[in-house]
Amino acid sequence: MKKAILSLAIILCSIAGMTAQEKQQQGKKRHFSHEEFQAKQKEYITRKAQLTPEEAEAFFPLFFELQKKKFTLERDARRSIKKKRGEKMNEEQCREFVNKMSDVKIEVAKLEKEYSAKYLNVIPACKLLGVQHAEISFQRDLMKKMMQERVNRQKGEAKPNEKRE
Repeated sequence: MKKAILSLAIILCSIAGMTAQEKQQQGKKRHFSHEEFQAKQKEYITRKAQLTPEEAEAFFPLFFELQKKKFTLERDARRSIKKKRGEKMNEEQCREFVNKMSDVKIEVAKLEKEYSAKYLNVIPACKLLGVQHAEISFQRDLMKKMMQERVNRQKGEAKPNEKRE
């Protein structure tokens, strides 16, 4: 009897370990690297904005440079806010954070204006508008896809808990 219980325990632990490992591997499949993201973004924008290979080659180094600068500004602002999360802040501290976020938005707008001038040196204005629309469309499509994957995951996770008749 003890051997049967021990064997059952070992089998259950093995199955649980395999299931956890599968979930971990599935989690890795859902996420892709920054390079993959940029490649998909570049392909999408190039196609939607109808950039020639030469235009894309000149445009995207600038585009990704701006994205990196914006990300850094916004990340730094988020980090400073996270440091205060959970702490009781007074009115003056809250006002300081609101002003900081406004300053970040202004800096981002200045960068976008600066880079728009750079972009116009490598692609025509009509194509730049196409790029801007494609970027918004890419983000919207990406969000839809992520939300659908989340719904599908939740449905998949809910199935084992459903009662079987």
